[in-house]
Amino acid sequence: MMVRRYGDDFWAEVLQRAGFESGKENIVNHYYPDADTYALIDSVSALTKIPREQVWESYGAFLIEYTMEIGWDELLRTISPSLKGFLDNLDSLHYFIDHVVYKANLRGPSFRCEENEDGTITLHYFTGRPGLYPIVKGVLREVSKRIYKIDVTITVNGRTQRSVQMSTGERLEEHVIFSIKGHSTSGDPNPNSKVSSIITRPKSPIEYDGSVLRVSQLDFIAAFPYHVIVDRDCRLVQCGKDLFNHISRDLLEPLTPLVRIFEINRPQIPLDFDNICNFINAVFVLQVRNAPMDVRKQHRGSDTGEAEAFNDNMHGQHLKLKGQMILMASREHLIYLASPYVTSIPELLQYGMRLSAMPLHDATRDLILLNQQRLSDVEVNLQLEANNEQLESLAKDLELEKSKTDALLKEMLPSSVAIQLINGASVDASKFYNTELGLAL
Repeated sequence: MMVRRYGDDFWAEVLQRAGFESGKENIVNHYYPDADTYALIDSVSALTKIPREQVWESYGAFLIEYTMEIGWDELLRTISPSLKGFLDNLDSLHYFIDHVVYKANLRGPSFRCEENEDGTITLHYFTGRPGLYPIVKGVLREVSKRIYKIDVTITVNGRTQRSVQMSTGERLEEHVIFSIKGHSTSGDPNPNSKVSSIITRPKSPIEYDGSVLRVSQLDFIAAFPYHVIVDRDCRLVQCGKDLFNHISRDLLEPLTPLVRIFEINRPQIPLDFDNICNFINAVFVLQVRNAPMDVRKQHRGSDTGEAEAFNDNMHGQHLKLKGQMILMASREHLIYLASPYVTSIPELLQYGMRLSAMPLHDATRDLILLNQQRLSDVEVNLQLEANNEQLESLAKDLELEKSKTDALLKEMLPSSVAIQLINGASVDASKFYNTELGLAL
């Protein structure tokens, strides 16, 4: 963005002011600490005399422009037919890119939308990186313009910060509330024609006979073998059948607190009903607390063949689940629809599992197979970058040794001869007298 707007010389000045070595600021697949990014933004702000918030907002707009240029445009356009749907799906998109494609394990933001009666959207933005909310404004404006062909007015209605106590310690969380209003572009004869691009009105579902539930409890726990249902106090109400292979039976008794069974890996929030609802669009990763050995002990009295098969299934790994939290119609229960969190063949084997553990309707099967190749490509790119860095280091060492050799030649030989040798030219036989050494050469 800086090179396009201000040129290479300006960017070099930014790097120098921020303490960056030229060429080290754009290494692909490298994780840069937040402090490095903040230093660059502060440098740009100081040199351009533009407020830091405005620089962040410009960056947010350019981020969408650049992302669409490098091949992600089709994906962004097919996320949702409405801006609200786009925002509702951003969390899962961030998660896939960070954790599945690049394995960066970044702490991404979370977005939750509320649809208002006047056709506007209230957007709740949660982040562990305070002060970056102007990026969201830039992203929203550019997405609205490029994908949905509308102009939006964005207002910040509230901004609060709080400390959240997590198992890993205390962290600061910022909550920003945006109001988003869409309006027609100039020259549009129908001023209401663009509202539908912000919010998609759902079609009324067909009403079936509500007196008969066609799915029994046994059918449901078999069809969704890794699901969990909890009440308002986050106590267990129901779970899928395959969880019994990884969690001790006494922990899966009804009314067991969810925090006794799982610890939350993502998002970084306390595992309670209200916080889950606030992050309802996020991808939830829960990890089983009890060790697989605790489950093995329960099977020692089982049939020998069954016990051996079960022992083969457990390799000492705590099962991780990845899925979606859904607030049920009663608004008194949450259902966690999840799958084992495995993205490659080695990870699958770590849990002693096979592909048959995934239902045929579960996309995790395809993800494991497709991502195996993707991960190989990423590893190749990382290895190439490592090789490039090694070659650069070797080139510097070689240049240093060459300069030492050249200096030695100049000390030992006459200047004219040394220069010819350094340049790779042939030297005719001649006689010289070295006055310092007292030798004829």
